[in-house]
Amino acid sequence: MHRLSKVILALLMVCVLAGPSLAAPITSPDTSRKIVVFQTGISQQVQNDVLKKAGVNGVKKLSLINAAVVMVNQTNEADLLAQPEVLRLEDDARIYTQESGKSVPTAFIETLPWGIDRIDSDRVWDQNQDGVVDDNANAGQGIKVALLDTGINLDHPDLADNIYGGYNAIDPRKAPMDTYGHGTHVAGIIAGVANGIGVVGAAPQANLYAVKVLDVNSGYVSDVIEGLQWCIDNNMQIVNMSVGLTEDVSAFHDAIIAAYERGIVMVAAAGNYGPGENTVTYPAKYPEVIAVGATDSNDQIPYWSSQGSEVAIAAPGQDIYSTFYGVTYKSLMGTSMACPHVTGAAALVLANGITDANGNGRVNDEVRDRLLSTATDLGTPGWDSTSGWGLVNAASAVGI
Repeated sequence: MHRLSKVILALLMVCVLAGPSLAAPITSPDTSRKIVVFQTGISQQVQNDVLKKAGVNGVKKLSLINAAVVMVNQTNEADLLAQPEVLRLEDDARIYTQESGKSVPTAFIETLPWGIDRIDSDRVWDQNQDGVVDDNANAGQGIKVALLDTGINLDHPDLADNIYGGYNAIDPRKAPMDTYGHGTHVAGIIAGVANGIGVVGAAPQANLYAVKVLDVNSGYVSDVIEGLQWCIDNNMQIVNMSVGLTEDVSAFHDAIIAAYERGIVMVAAAGNYGPGENTVTYPAKYPEVIAVGATDSNDQIPYWSSQGSEVAIAAPGQDIYSTFYGVTYKSLMGTSMACPHVTGAAALVLANGITDANGNGRVNDEVRDRLLSTATDLGTPGWDSTSGWGLVNAASAVGI
């Protein structure tokens, strides 16, 4: 049996066994979807009793942050807040992909996209400059990279050999198949296979994991939190989040902190809300995450790329050619496309060795420092609010 077929079968078996953690909610026009965060130390049984007492319908549990997603009306919302076991109640906000345009598909002949060439990923794994991974190079082999996105097209010929599993946070009974295209496009930028067709990614030997948290171009932040829980439980090393929302949800930040403390390198799109200052979206705005702005083929910052003090680094994001829905390829633009270039570079850094200089048992801080300290200045030396510390340079980050 082909390895991809085994992966899909395993995904379906795990999803069927897992199932939703709470009964399907009953909704009505006067209900809203909320995240209820419980006080520290409140057991699962007590949480269930609190929800039952308040008469709310549960959607799912979020054990990572000691919380649950519920459907409430004004009456039982007040009842919940009156319970001493409840710390706070927040909106389960919608989070969105960060792409902003598309062009028609082009030829299937394998190409090295300009963005991969610009960040010098190919210098790490193709030192003979013949378009293939050199035998003595590590192009991300064995590095576990999770995409919190719309899923991945699991049978795309330019990705299938690099997909090692995943999870569907929207419906755990189903495989994390992409029916929109965004996650598949992001996946190709990170780890498109050097197989003679389509595109080559920044780290073409990395192990991809499809964590479906968005349906079409948006989803609930609670599904992203559940996706982060899966990443922790399954020892992911890097998480790519080409998503964003303008609202600061404390429960989301709690989950980000938990993943950061487990040593996961988290990379996120800065957002497409430029050119104004202070336009970076969450989760990129959180300090535990590497916020990525976009550049074009002239190393200029597109007007739409978000700006602000949180921008850490920049990467190609204008007219990026990659894998897409079905067995196709398309060009998209957005910080959604810039983000996976940095993720791929991070995979190369991990694959080629980095030490725990801080002695804290994790290397995510060291990976971040390596990427930022070796970035190529774009104009004025040093940091600025549009490109951070400059354009990511995978070869320099690895030490070439």
